[in-house]
Amino acid sequence: MDNYASLTESEFSQAVFRDARESMKDSQKNTLVPEDAEVDECQFYLQGVGFHLAHALTWMRQLELSVEFLTNYDYSKRISASRADHLIYNIENYLIRLNSTYDRLLQLTNAVFHLCNSEEHVSHSVIITNAKVQHRPYAVSKLKAIKKHLDKYAQERHTIIHKHSLLDEKLRRVELFYHDGILEEMSEEQKARLKTFRANHLREYVIAKKVEFQQMNTQLAALVATLFAPLLAEYQFQKQQFKVRGF
Repeated sequence: MDNYASLTESEFSQAVFRDARESMKDSQKNTLVPEDAEVDECQFYLQGVGFHLAHALTWMRQLELSVEFLTNYDYSKRISASRADHLIYNIENYLIRLNSTYDRLLQLTNAVFHLCNSEEHVSHSVIITNAKVQHRPYAVSKLKAIKKHLDKYAQERHTIIHKHSLLDEKLRRVELFYHDGILEEMSEEQKARLKTFRANHLREYVIAKKVEFQQMNTQLAALVATLFAPLLAEYQFQKQQFKVRGF
């Protein structure tokens, strides 16, 4: 079972999606236009948690797809992007998405604990210092563990977004080998030798990166799964509170 499937089939995910579906059916009973449906606070809560969980899981799925995209270059198509362009784009895309996973999980935590912070105000410090979240210390520790895991690539993401492209010596060597003008002054024999060399270099680099990113994804999914346990406990508590209040 892949990481995305295991998280989607977790007890927390199954409970949230089941409740969200039922809530949407109930809120839409008296209207023919879904957008016009009125929701009470409980329905707002259930649908909000379902919304943010779906987007967090979709992000996790995209991380898995990003690893596959490293090797899906189509040599049969005449496009302006070289094999190196394709590889650089997908590696940088992965690193940006990887560290943004934590933002999605913070949004989910904000929804589960019903903190009602505006999305633009949700941050690490805002969430982990909240009294309601600290009441479940396991949630805080699991969030911190995820952040620590992702911080391994945080500087690379910061560099890509705010400074310049990823400076990876082996990756830049791939880029050099695939530069348009590199073959112009070479004999046929030299061209053949270079093409063989760069193909081997590319293969070794891509295999290593796929293993590295797959391991990162697997470890991240395991950490997210541990976060789902305290989130499920809080989610069930919040539902009970709505029930006590008559919803």
